[in-house]
Amino acid sequence: MTTFPEDEALAGEFTVPDDVRPVVDRVIEFIEEEVLPYEEEHAEHVGGPLDYLDDDGLMKPETRAMQEEVRKRSADEGLYALHLPEEVGGGGLSNREHFYVQEAVFRYGTGHGSSVARAMMAWTEGPSPALLHLDEDQREEWLRPLVEGRKTACIGITEPGAGSDVTAISTTAERDGDGWVLDGDKRYITNGPFADTAQILAKVEGADGPAHETMGMFLVDTDNPGFEVGESNLNIMMDGITSDVHLRDCRIDGDQLVGEVGDGLPLALSWVNWRRVGRAGMCAGMGRYLLDRMLTYAKERESFGEPIGSNQAVQWPIVETATEIHAVREFGTSLLGAYDAEANLHDLQQPATARRKLSMLKYYPEDRLFDWADRAIQVLGGYGLMRAGGVERVFRVARNLRIPAGTTEVQKRTIAKTLGLD
Repeated sequence: MTTFPEDEALAGEFTVPDDVRPVVDRVIEFIEEEVLPYEEEHAEHVGGPLDYLDDDGLMKPETRAMQEEVRKRSADEGLYALHLPEEVGGGGLSNREHFYVQEAVFRYGTGHGSSVARAMMAWTEGPSPALLHLDEDQREEWLRPLVEGRKTACIGITEPGAGSDVTAISTTAERDGDGWVLDGDKRYITNGPFADTAQILAKVEGADGPAHETMGMFLVDTDNPGFEVGESNLNIMMDGITSDVHLRDCRIDGDQLVGEVGDGLPLALSWVNWRRVGRAGMCAGMGRYLLDRMLTYAKERESFGEPIGSNQAVQWPIVETATEIHAVREFGTSLLGAYDAEANLHDLQQPATARRKLSMLKYYPEDRLFDWADRAIQVLGGYGLMRAGGVERVFRVARNLRIPAGTTEVQKRTIAKTLGLD
């Protein structure tokens, strides 16, 4: 079993409740016995900080093949879609229970950018709760391959002229006999270059009502000749999987609409909310990875004949981080449990109190992770600035997280509105 420095220093501190301990143990066992040896076997593609990228900044085919293998193995073990109901092949975990799975996965899968360990758990490329609105035939065609890890997805919401203001999108869907024709441009689409299925938010031509009531969510096979992968987006995370997407006279069948016309925006927000509830576990896991790195370095690195960890200037940021990880874990699991008691992610209408919780779950853990990553770099000094140090990437990820799925400012505005400060 792989161990971390904090296992000795903080034995028994970051506990997992008995009700979810068995599945978390299975996840950790899978990572340690299946994924880590597999990564070591193919270290030439993932061993270094940027070994997973090609000369154009996109993820190498070899690394994507590794992700696919891990995803399929995880799905075969029933671990990939633990967040979905059992009726569609998922694990049936609540959001509170899934927190602990995410924490474990991101603690292990943080050291480099290839995301091979993280590929064992459905993320932006996987099946979202929004797809629970598919009918039985649609589920068989579009949802099951995602749950089984055989295919991956992307979602097209953001556009060159529409970010936080989703109602400003200009992509259109026009009726054409029994089908639809989509036209428009999407930007900053995670997994855009490699997805098998795209979920596209579009305004429906001829639909009556305000902008937010005229949208539809459409499923598109990415091998459709009207679907084009555009310019790669070489972002701060260096993820190698983000690009523009273009729809040019993209013709699809009538049954490729999710739900009804008018459901598009709520369905898009359902997907976004899925990302928001995952932030607490994700940040706690990466925070524990950072704490591991700080403890190791503070105990091993010597200066003036003593470990630097004997210096209070080094101790304080480690102490603050350890304390705040506890706070985020309690905050996240408590709020997720309260959310689970009043709403579901696939609900197209979320109560004000639920929306407030979702926004709190999004921005607060992200801000703490950014602080933790900044402290970790400072503790590691010059080594912390190096890619080999393993923490500068978390700093970049932490900075990135505060914008996608709703900026920090948008989250605070939502919280203010639900508190009657409109």
